Amino acid sequence: MINQSKKRISQSKHLFSSFGNIQSRSQFGGYSLSANGIMFALVSEGELYLRGNAENEKQFYLMGMESLIYRKRGIPISLRYFKVGKILWDDPDRLLQLAKSSLDGMLNDIKTRKNGEMRLKDLPNISLSLERLLWQVGISTSAELREQGSCSTYLKLCSIKQNMGLNVLIALEGAILGFHEAALPHDTRHSLTQWFISHQALVCSSAH
Repeated sequence: MINQSKKRISQSKHLFSSFGNIQSRSQFGGYSLSANGIMFALVSEGELYLRGNAENEKQFYLMGMESLIYRKRGIPISLRYFKVGKILWDDPDRLLQLAKSSLDGMLNDIKTRKNGEMRLKDLPNISLSLERLLWQVGISTSAELREQGSCSTYLKLCSIKQNMGLNVLIALEGAILGFHEAALPHDTRHSLTQWFISHQALVCSSAH
């Protein structure tokens, strides 16, 4: 399997040479691929995986690309890297385009962090799955979340996923204020609860 990975790394370096200096090193039980020091892909067990971001991850899912599963202490963790299958290898121009989107996304993430913006999942209470839902409603940075506010963001999330509970609303407010949801001030929690009850009542009346 190591030899297969080395062959895939060599193949990838040749294909992505236009990105700059392509280097690899051990990462997540496999090997990372970086262009001029910017990581954009992984090779694991002889397969190439492209890094997902807010711009291309939905496309990867629609294309049926499988996410890489990394086991940490026996616990499976889904990483934001997506498997390149035979169809893409047979279409190098398309593969090159998708890999460029992975590299551009990483560069954008680095730029965002330098400007003082945190990734959503790095905020309190924001899981990777909630981050992905927020991307779907057009919220991809901590600044955008603060601008929208917890209630407005909650309503946007309800538009794409039903039965969002009070815990999501509280988690969003905690993320904005910098509190773990369990440590959210009582008055803030009470206000959110009252707003949630009113919203639920409105939804029920509209349904009837």
